[in-house]
Amino acid sequence: MKICLVRNDKMGDMILTLPVVQGLKEVNQNYKIDIVCSKKNQKICKNYKSINKIFLLQNKFYQVLKIISKLRNENYDYIFTFSPGINSILISIFSKSKIKSLLIFKSRYKNNYISKFFDRILGKIFFTNCLIIDRQLRYSQNIPIHQTEIMMELVTKNELNLNNNAEIKNVIEFDKINLNCKKLCLIHLSSKWINKYFSEENFINLLDNLKNLKINIVMTTDETSKNVFYKIFKKYKIITNEEFENLKSINNVLILDQLNFDNWTSIINSSTYVITPECGCTHIASLSEAKLCVIYDSDNVPGMIAEEYAPWKKKYTKLFSNNQNLEKELISFIS
Repeated sequence: MKICLVRNDKMGDMILTLPVVQGLKEVNQNYKIDIVCSKKNQKICKNYKSINKIFLLQNKFYQVLKIISKLRNENYDYIFTFSPGINSILISIFSKSKIKSLLIFKSRYKNNYISKFFDRILGKIFFTNCLIIDRQLRYSQNIPIHQTEIMMELVTKNELNLNNNAEIKNVIEFDKINLNCKKLCLIHLSSKWINKYFSEENFINLLDNLKNLKINIVMTTDETSKNVFYKIFKKYKIITNEEFENLKSINNVLILDQLNFDNWTSIINSSTYVITPECGCTHIASLSEAKLCVIYDSDNVPGMIAEEYAPWKKKYTKLFSNNQNLEKELISFIS
């Protein structure tokens, strides 16, 4: 049986999709499961051996047509569109798959009567099964809205069996590095740290208190970091991606700036603790043995986001950005 999953969005979304692949393969190893992915999450797919073929979907019209042509030659039994957007829907409609299924999440914020109206019309016309999720309603009624559970719900709606408790932390293996330190705390420098509740001065104070615990600290960056951490970048030593290759030990506090994917995942996988706002780092860390703390934005429906994007089958500490004792809670998390 040939199955295609369309998940052309962010890295965390793909990691939360992999238990669906694993769950299907654990029921029947003969399933051939292909993935349509984005450039952002392609590297996750390449690290997961249970995927048969990977198709990269980009947004230019001719690239969409190219993917449609490739998928039509595969003669899928099932295609599942898990990602929002017209391109995802179009490639599924024209895929020639025998059974087409579409997942639609209504908005967390807007009037749900009109939310995703056009997608819903296409779903009813062109798809065998269309699962429409009203997140606001489900959340208010304590019905699961976790991305992985919802995707599994759509799969079982098609009368396909899968193990809905499948885990993936032991089937994706990132490298580890030996930095000659007993305990390493990784803090991801997303701009999401800095808000009306928590300033860069608070962050510096947090680092000073963590240093008193006599642990080694590294801070990894993304494209947003330098927009808000002006003092941090002046205060601490910066290690570039090229310099990281020769890093043999860590003393005190380092900034690991713009590491490539392999280096970034290796330092996460080598850490004792990971502290991060909710983002892709959350889900990479969920595949490691690190003790994980995730901070959710209190001004962006944090309870709902936490329920929808919680690390799959990973115990973790959940904190909110408006917590007046955030610094104390983070120190407690380490100690």
